[in-house]
Amino acid sequence: MLSRLANIVLFLSGTAFAQPAVSEDVYKNILRYTGFAAAAYSDSCATPPSGSTVVKTFNDGSTDTQATLFRDDTAKEIIIAFRGSSSPKDLDTDFEFKSVPLTAVGTSCQSCKVHSGFQTAYSSIASQIISAVKDELSSSGYYTLTITGHSLGAGLSSIATSSFIGSGIKVASTYTYGEPRNGDSAWVSYLGSQIPDDNYFRVTHYNDGVPQIPPTVLGFEHHGPEYWQSKKSGNSAATTYNCGANSTSCNAGQDYGDNPINGAHLTYSNTVVAASLHNPSCGYSLL
Repeated sequence: MLSRLANIVLFLSGTAFAQPAVSEDVYKNILRYTGFAAAAYSDSCATPPSGSTVVKTFNDGSTDTQATLFRDDTAKEIIIAFRGSSSPKDLDTDFEFKSVPLTAVGTSCQSCKVHSGFQTAYSSIASQIISAVKDELSSSGYYTLTITGHSLGAGLSSIATSSFIGSGIKVASTYTYGEPRNGDSAWVSYLGSQIPDDNYFRVTHYNDGVPQIPPTVLGFEHHGPEYWQSKKSGNSAATTYNCGANSTSCNAGQDYGDNPINGAHLTYSNTVVAASLHNPSCGYSLL
């Protein structure tokens, strides 16, 4: 009750919205990669986002970790999208949040600790993805690479960003949606030394509870600036705020209720993102 009253006071004083709204160009990109993050949930993407094509899909049977590699010839871009939680095995991964040393391929930080489940899941398909991405970038010439994912996929995207860069792959940008905390302060500093904040977009939505877990009391922190879609629905550039790092008045200042995986977590950029069937980002209509 007290937290809700505090939020009302902040709202009325204008403090909660002291952060600047994003530009139309930034919001356009947030919308674009929402589509790819959502499309990763589909086992068969009939109409990939933005006129792109599916190059390859990845699926590790032991962890059920999945990702999709897209190619957009118009934008001259390669996009790797990691799927969010969509199965009981994925939930096992989510709840395996013991903090362990960073060992993902290509990384080099002896003091860094990360989410055990995310690292195990990423490592199960890392070699396949790195090889495929390198091949695609080599064959395409001057294409750029963007990494994206929602929920569990956002946690994997974070580790993948570090892993790819450490493996000699240039990452143009990373866009995550509903990203859980996935490492300690050393990890935050290390990833920040690899990719500039201007190239990492950690998007949150309304009172989505997943960005608020695992709790900071367990030593987990967020990397990069937060871009908060502040309305429950009908968001635009005018209602999406650049909150900077470690804001307490944007997503973290909201009460997510009894379940962190709430309606705000399942919808981003005014569309459903966690649909395995009838996925709107793949051209299907929701029933």
